[in-house]
Amino acid sequence: MLTIGKVPRKIKPFFNRLAENFGRPAFRHFCLLVLAMAASQAGSTIQRLAALLRDSTHRTKHGEFLYKSDWDAPSVIQQIALDTLRRLYRKHGGPCYLIIDETQTLKRAKKMSAVSKLYHHATGKYGTGHTMLKVCLWYRGVTIPWATWMWVSRDNAKAEKLEFAKLTELAAVTIHNAELPKNLKVTVLFDAYYLCDVVADACRARGWHYIGVGKGNRNFTIGGQKRRLDEYGRNVLNNSGRWHRINGLCSSGMYQIAERVGLMKHLGEVKVLFSRRRDERKTAALVTDDLGAPAMRVVGDYLKRWAVELLIKDQKQHLGLGDYRVLRYRAVVRHLALVDIAYACLTHLALSERGAQGHDKNKNVLRLAPISQLKARMRQVVWQETVEDVVKHAHEKPVIRRLEKLLAA
Repeated sequence: MLTIGKVPRKIKPFFNRLAENFGRPAFRHFCLLVLAMAASQAGSTIQRLAALLRDSTHRTKHGEFLYKSDWDAPSVIQQIALDTLRRLYRKHGGPCYLIIDETQTLKRAKKMSAVSKLYHHATGKYGTGHTMLKVCLWYRGVTIPWATWMWVSRDNAKAEKLEFAKLTELAAVTIHNAELPKNLKVTVLFDAYYLCDVVADACRARGWHYIGVGKGNRNFTIGGQKRRLDEYGRNVLNNSGRWHRINGLCSSGMYQIAERVGLMKHLGEVKVLFSRRRDERKTAALVTDDLGAPAMRVVGDYLKRWAVELLIKDQKQHLGLGDYRVLRYRAVVRHLALVDIAYACLTHLALSERGAQGHDKNKNVLRLAPISQLKARMRQVVWQETVEDVVKHAHEKPVIRRLEKLLAA
């Protein structure tokens, strides 16, 4: 069984920059838990993570680290994100996308903090659980976690002595506080839920453009007449839509596109891009405040919103986003932060590998290995360094020869 006793040399630069945010005992817990998440094959509950740690204290100590230790999780995540951006940064800056979405996890524990009733979209059923706001950056083909906020209901906020905020308000605060390099051309991407004045005003205050989806029943005023987006969009595409091949996040496809400029309530003057993919009847209405943006670019930019969906999927399937079994609100929030940091740690490993495309400054878009492969590579790095340490300190020659053969294999 693979066990982790220390941070491998190849991963140390990732953690060394973060040491000032922690006390010494807390920093050791932090590093080992992140590595265990990045290498685990059996989920990310505290019990399973503790089983991966060599000479580990009882799992309750790691649980105490989650709710008692003194460190600012959002600041640590954003520091890591900015470090990753610097590694990828090019002189001219280029386009960067700040992507907003939410996800849900069902929880049956009645005493877990901040649990509330919700409609679980993935299963189509009502239940109890948590709703989280996920924010990430997408730059040069690399998805970078930026923030994860736990939404709490008004009653739970009062019980936890927190200030209540809607999901749209959390998104607006995140946009206001996102300190990104000035040369980056930032575009904010979100779905229909966040297309409101609160989020749009936050983007406008930062000087960033946004692209969102308009619901079909929303009114769009053009030529002094109000029209529903769904009916009007179908008519516009049938009468004046043109086909274009557009590159998405992972592949390209043919889209029928038509654009109109008009007014929307609470948003002011906007451009609406009606689009429909070949062999599909559903019409999408993309709304942006960048009135001069070419239609093909707007559609291509919005397709990059899929990056946050892939991030959530990878974190749930491979990093245990919903595996927490802790009662306290602060511990749950810290677990979510560790998942983001473990994802960033695997990205660091991918960019550090010899021959990785992250070293090629001439490539506009990079292609990193899937998270499942990066986790396997992380286990290999831990195993290789463990064997090297045993060989270095062993005195029995047969043991040394055997371990050398295993290392070579």
